[in-house]
Amino acid sequence: MIPELYSIICDTYKTMNRTFDVPLEYISADSELEDLGIDRDAFNVIMMNIESRMKVALPVGCDYELRNIGDVITMIEFSK
Repeated sequence: MIPELYSIICDTYKTMNRTFDVPLEYISADSELEDLGIDRDAFNVIMMNIESRMKVALPVGCDYELRNIGDVITMIEFSK
């Protein structure tokens, strides 16, 4: 489980870095999406990229609020 979680974390960071030029050193589990300049539209693009790269189906219209990178990673982990 640990190697898979590490892979999820790395893929999430890389996707954010490549898609929106967020420097890797600014991305951590505690990084607030808003602080990284990621609005709702940008977030949707990130999620589509993650779905494509990781071959997962993420929940559409989440009933819970995703505030930071850790929340995103948790959502991806439970979608696998």
